[in-house]
Amino acid sequence: MKSSEIIDAHKLLTRYATGERNFSGTHLIEACLKDANLNRINLSNAALQCTNLSRARLIGANLNGADLSQVNLSLSILVEANLSGASLTNTILRHADLSGVMFSGAILSQTDLSGANLTGASLISACLLNGCKLTNAILVGATLSRAILSGADLTGANLTRTILSEVDLSGANLSHVKLVRSHLNRGNLSGVNLNHADLSEASLRETNLCVANLTGVNLQGADLSGANLNGANLNGANLQDTNLKNAYLNGLNLQNADLRHADLTQANLRGANLSGANLGGATLLEADLRGANLSHANLTGAGLLLTSLKGANLTGANLCEANLIGASLSVVNLNEAALEGAILPNGATHA
Repeated sequence: MKSSEIIDAHKLLTRYATGERNFSGTHLIEACLKDANLNRINLSNAALQCTNLSRARLIGANLNGADLSQVNLSLSILVEANLSGASLTNTILRHADLSGVMFSGAILSQTDLSGANLTGASLISACLLNGCKLTNAILVGATLSRAILSGADLTGANLTRTILSEVDLSGANLSHVKLVRSHLNRGNLSGVNLNHADLSEASLRETNLCVANLTGVNLQGADLSGANLNGANLNGANLQDTNLKNAYLNGLNLQNADLRHADLTQANLRGANLSGANLGGATLLEADLRGANLSHANLTGAGLLLTSLKGANLTGANLCEANLIGASLSVVNLNEAALEGAILPNGATHA
């Protein structure tokens, strides 16, 4: 086909039926191809603005660099199609099957992917801008490394085992999403809403979670070593067995959080609110808890070796069987703190 050839829907379907597949660079604007079978078609660099392709079959189609602005692809099947570098401004992909699709370098703005199946899709370096909608989308095993999803709505999406290294999710809505065993290392999640999200066993090493809403989030077994959580809200969060080594947690709201057996080695918890938190069996070696609120916190059996607790509030805290060897306890409020069986800073065991 000649590059930039203008063609209508009837002519394209007729030629496709005779075996022609190469329609690269064609202009097919405002056409109706609803329910069309166009598997393996080559529409690379084609102009398809405002075309209706709802319920169309485009399995293995080549749409590399195509202009799909305002195209209706709802309920379409694009399994293993190539949309690398495509323009998808105001494109409708609701409940489309996009499993295994290549979106690398694609531009998505105001794109509606709600309920879409993106299992195993590649969105490396893709830009999902200006309120892209991915509510209840399935992104299991997808790759979104270095993708830009700032401000995107992923409420209720399933991102289990997804690769999101160095992703930009700043200000995005990830409420109630599943990110089990996903990789978000060195990602930018500042100001993100992860209310009641499931990030169990996820990897978030050196991730920026400043001012994030992590209320009720499940981070059991997750790796947050070196992560920055300054100003984040972790009220009621599950942090059992979580790795928080060298994490920045100063001023954090961890009220009533579950931190049993968490590793907080050298973590910065200065001024953090840990009132009512469960830190039973946690490791806080050389952690900075200066000025922290630990009132009524459970620190039973916790390791507080060489920990700085200057100015911390330990009123009503349970430190039974805790190890405080070398800890700094000067000017600490120990009113009503339980210390039975605790090993004190000087090595003596409290009666």
